[in-house]
Amino acid sequence: MNLPDRIFAVGGAGKAVTYELLDATWVQEAVLQPRPDPRSLTVTIIDTAEEEENRDFERIHELEDEIQKTKSRLREEGGRGRPGEINIEYLPLTRNIQLHDQNDLIGESAVPRIASGKGMDEDKWWLKPEFINENLDFATGVVRKRGLGKGLYYKAYAEDDDVRTAIDLPRRGKVAVIAGLGGGSGSGIFIDLVRDLKQTNRTAEMTLFGILPNNNEGDAETANAHAALSEMEYLSLQGEDIFKDKILVPIDPTGFGGKKANILQSSDALIEFDRAMIYLIATYYNMMDMEDPFADLPSYAPFIIGVPQVVRYNVDEIQDAKSAMSDILTAKQDASEAAADIYAGVDRFLSKEWRPEGPKGELHDADRSDLETRLEEIKSLLEFDLFTELEYESVSIYKDIIAQAESESEEITEQIEVIGGSIRAGTTDVGGETDQFVDSTDKQLGDVAKNALKRLAQRKDLLYRLRGIDDTQVQNTISYLIALETDTVSPGVRLNQLEAKLEEAQERKERLTADLEETAAELEEQRRKQQDEIDRQVDNWEHAARPIYEEYTECQSIPVAAMTDDLEVALDEYARDVENADSEELVGSLNDANVRSALNELSEEFEAIGISSGDIKRRINSSVKDLQAAREAFITMNTEEGTLESLAPWETSSEEEREEAQRNYRMKTNQLEDKDVFTVSRTGDSISVDCEFSGQELVRTVDDEVDHRRQSILSEARSVLSEEHPSAMDELQRQLDDGASFADLTTIIEECTEDEILETEEIQARHDELESDLEAAEKSVERYDGTADLFEELNKPREKLLTAEERYREHQTEYEESRSTDVATQNQSYDYIKTIQPQNILQIREDTDIGKSKLFTDQTERQRLRGALEELSRKAQDPQYTGLRKRRISDDRARYNEMNLVVGVMSKAIDSIGDVADLEGEFKGAYNLGAGGENYASFPVEAGGNWDIGLGMFIGGVFLDNLRAEVEADGYYTGYKARAQSQDTDILVHHNHKLDKGWYVRRTDVLNMENRNDVSFYLRDEATIRDELLSDYLETVRFSGTAGTDDAVDADTKR
Repeated sequence: MNLPDRIFAVGGAGKAVTYELLDATWVQEAVLQPRPDPRSLTVTIIDTAEEEENRDFERIHELEDEIQKTKSRLREEGGRGRPGEINIEYLPLTRNIQLHDQNDLIGESAVPRIASGKGMDEDKWWLKPEFINENLDFATGVVRKRGLGKGLYYKAYAEDDDVRTAIDLPRRGKVAVIAGLGGGSGSGIFIDLVRDLKQTNRTAEMTLFGILPNNNEGDAETANAHAALSEMEYLSLQGEDIFKDKILVPIDPTGFGGKKANILQSSDALIEFDRAMIYLIATYYNMMDMEDPFADLPSYAPFIIGVPQVVRYNVDEIQDAKSAMSDILTAKQDASEAAADIYAGVDRFLSKEWRPEGPKGELHDADRSDLETRLEEIKSLLEFDLFTELEYESVSIYKDIIAQAESESEEITEQIEVIGGSIRAGTTDVGGETDQFVDSTDKQLGDVAKNALKRLAQRKDLLYRLRGIDDTQVQNTISYLIALETDTVSPGVRLNQLEAKLEEAQERKERLTADLEETAAELEEQRRKQQDEIDRQVDNWEHAARPIYEEYTECQSIPVAAMTDDLEVALDEYARDVENADSEELVGSLNDANVRSALNELSEEFEAIGISSGDIKRRINSSVKDLQAAREAFITMNTEEGTLESLAPWETSSEEEREEAQRNYRMKTNQLEDKDVFTVSRTGDSISVDCEFSGQELVRTVDDEVDHRRQSILSEARSVLSEEHPSAMDELQRQLDDGASFADLTTIIEECTEDEILETEEIQARHDELESDLEAAEKSVERYDGTADLFEELNKPREKLLTAEERYREHQTEYEESRSTDVATQNQSYDYIKTIQPQNILQIREDTDIGKSKLFTDQTERQRLRGALEELSRKAQDPQYTGLRKRRISDDRARYNEMNLVVGVMSKAIDSIGDVADLEGEFKGAYNLGAGGENYASFPVEAGGNWDIGLGMFIGGVFLDNLRAEVEADGYYTGYKARAQSQDTDILVHHNHKLDKGWYVRRTDVLNMENRNDVSFYLRDEATIRDELLSDYLETVRFSGTAGTDDAVDADTKR
């Protein structure tokens, strides 16, 4: 690949383009590649803006470092010969000259020195006081004053040896001059610079790459552009060939409004333009193998329009981004792991000191902001253009989870709760038939996002628990450890503070222990003194209450319910036996042993506790006998009389017996009814016996006895005490009911007695308070000790966390700042560089480039590239890019045939894309290319960026009146006229050519290519057009009294 031997970058626009050219690795490699006959490139940067010097030096130093790295790499990779050289010279024109005040530019001693140094007549020095800032402030350069830029250049050339040394071409070569035509430095210097260079080597080929200003930049810029274009047209018409080619590049698409406008709004487009310009310059210098297509341009149409365009596959950007993103994700994962260690440690501490479920408080607003910030950080991680471009599965999963949480609640804590629930539910799991990670970075992103969200949920829970801690020092320490507060103090100081708190708590514990022991001794002594009276009253209680208590417990211990049940069963069985006995013999043989046994057992228990059972015993025994006698009487009274007895006229003995038995039966049944043990009833000749006895009476008797003894115990308690003790009595009764021992009851009485007798309330209160304080102090010691241990345990993980978070942010910032091209291509707008993504981006190896890859073996990819190139080529038909008023110029009788089109296609894949890059058909209808396309040429260049296809489109044969920016209503000519008519401006300050001769030249009018008569002007022979332009549309204006006549002026330049 060919490049110029020298590049002169003049002014701000020239610098910007040149810096990008030097920064392009493929340009560096083209020069530095080791060869037997190594190449060299010398770049000279000239400017007048003093305040930009430091930035320029920094930028140049960075470029020199990069160039050296490239040279070292190429040397290590091998290759025959020696590496080339790239030299950068920086010439700030104000650096080595004296500029204290206006006298240094227009003073009596300064002007002769400058004139002598440049070989001009000092009487023709053009600078005036009004052109110059009073303080000679060149912070931002010469502020759009071409004449001042020329004057400063002359002074520097005359007084600064470095400038004269740099403006030298020791050998023949190709020279590129890059300058903006709207400013003061580039536009004001480039003509004299080229003149001086030509004087050092007249055979050098000078090519101008002039950047045209936008119409909206301001009248000063448009006036400069009109003057510069007028001067170059004049030079061409006069045949003064200081330039081989004059390439003009419009920047309308950038929307740049000049240095006074909002540069931020157009900065991205300007950077894109500067980087695309590399391909325009490179393609220009690689059309050498073809006949010079611009050698025969008419003198009245000397301008060439350049349109740079680039197709860039975003492979490098994606691979670089993936590498950078891996560093970002690794740092984030390191931070997450460190946070996990910290949170686990804090959780253990809180669970130990406050139990797992406590403490819990209310979050501060700052806590919610902290959680919101961290969630936003996770969301921003998922928003990286790389992840979207590669359609990562993890991005979709976690964006959906977060969006769902945000749709369910506006409260951050509730959102985090929902997110945590989604993760626990397994909604983030990937690995099914439909869900697969795209690549390892996608999986890494998924792991990082999941862990980060888990940590966020842990942090939310810890913050709630943190706010429930009632100790400020402990709370602050944990806030510090979880990085909730900033490092206002060093870790050492913070640990010292904790240890001081621990020491303070230990001292308080020791002091309280001593005070408690002293108070306990005092309390014990007071109790000892009054213990005898207490013991006496307690003994009285024991003596009186113990027998009652023993009876009470014995009463409670009788199984009265069971025993009465047994008795009832025995009585019922006996009643059945009596009822079933149908003879006196059977009745006489009945056994009431079970009744007696049950009755005796019950009687013995009752008698043992002093309850008389004689009455019930007699009642039951007599009822048993009466029942037996009633049954015998019933049998007798129901005996049938014999035959003889029935025939006897007198009352027999048997009849008397039956009557007696009947009387006896009635008596016994009546007696049974009175005793409520049995009831007897008859139905004809049958008898029915029922047991009416109920043991509930006995149960109630026992209960009454128990209650009586309980009340007796309580009465004894009250009698031994002098004061009422309601709560103590309630407790005494409760314990009695619960079966408490007599010792337990005695303890209550003893305590009440002590309360009455001992005068220890004040001492006891002090004792209790000290005991409570000591317990709190012991807890404080334990917590401060645990907090100090926690601090020492987690301080290093905290440092690791902060380091990882800082590294994460640094990598993130570096990634964002280093993005020369956005990896995203979907719906991306562009002006000069169209970024597209290969169909199978993940199949492209990281160590390849567009030339080595098999990208274009895919027919679909070739078609996509063709579509992109066609789209870019149409930019050479867009007036914004071409700056042309008319692409085709003709009238009814003739057409303009002097316009030609040259397209250079540059790429490392030039051999692979073949006819895909043949764009002639795109221009046939747009331009008059002549018969058989004779006015069209194209050429390939095998070079360029790793994944670029660059287009350098050149439209030659353009005359001044076909420049849209020049002739439109708000164009350069209009701006120039406005400045010329202004009372505040001497139009001379916007000129350059021949000011050193006492005159300048300008276009006085423009032709309208929409007007048929004006169109016809350019459809004539070259000599006629040239002469009429010189005579009717260009004028030379004398401003110096010593300037010659018009003829002398004309004679000063070659016709």
